[in-house]
Amino acid sequence: MLLASLFALALAAQDAAPASAPPPVAPAASPATLPWAEEFDMASKISGRTYRIYVTKPPGPAPKGGYPVIYVLDGNANFATASSQVVLRAVSGGPRALVVGIGYPDANAAMVLRNRDLTPSVPSAAMLKAGAPAGPKENFAGADAFHAFMMQELRPRIAAAYPVNAANQTLMGYSLGGLFTLHVLFAHPEAYRTFVAGSPSIWWNEREVLAGEGRLAAAVKSGKVAPRVLITSDAWEQDPKSPDIPAAGPGRSIALAAINTARMVDNARELAARLKALPGAKGYEVRYALFADETHLTGMPASTSRGITFAEAP
Repeated sequence: MLLASLFALALAAQDAAPASAPPPVAPAASPATLPWAEEFDMASKISGRTYRIYVTKPPGPAPKGGYPVIYVLDGNANFATASSQVVLRAVSGGPRALVVGIGYPDANAAMVLRNRDLTPSVPSAAMLKAGAPAGPKENFAGADAFHAFMMQELRPRIAAAYPVNAANQTLMGYSLGGLFTLHVLFAHPEAYRTFVAGSPSIWWNEREVLAGEGRLAAAVKSGKVAPRVLITSDAWEQDPKSPDIPAAGPGRSIALAAINTARMVDNARELAARLKALPGAKGYEVRYALFADETHLTGMPASTSRGITFAEAP
């Protein structure tokens, strides 16, 4: 009896519905925007490239002495995370910093374009054999020109447009961006107060970036510089149980060989330990963070969030 009643109600509902309901109409749409953010394109005479620059200025007055500035590499992918973190902290009564993301007008080409700007050298034959990104030499070894663009062209433009604290600037990068961050730290430790190297590709060209570590160590021990450094890793980057590694087949053996060669976690952790052990002047600080249950592909938001907190510390 109950089933019959429900069936009758269903038929009545069908009879009451229009014979031919019009198809749903998609709402009008426009490109999404981030609150308190703006963007502009900037051509560099130094690198010969045009960059898409993203800037977030959180609500409220500028801090006394100007905004600390956090420069975020891979801006096409990473700026939104950094921006939202800074805004949330600011509207909750926390510190207010300026976030500047550096990306490219063509986001689809960003993964190729970044290879030149973020690498200090052309990949060696051994690296290419191990699976490093291939391409013409012009696609690599632009790190020094990119650093010069940031220092000589981008930073003056930001300082002219916003009240900034020139003594409190942060460089934040992930993966190849982390490699670039370490390259700048070792070669120009005075360029930024804070360096955030997320999952840095220390393996590049047989760990050649570490050749500059001794120069930094000498400057720190002499008291000439006292940078703040955060280095992060993702636990699954060097774990055979990583979901990014095939469970079986030839792809698994190739992936396992790659993670053993790259030593993403060990390289970063060992570098952080060596830098932390250095006797430095007041203000010198080195921290390391390992994010559980994160792969190299998922760890960027975690590194960025921790990096924002570290960068905004007094």
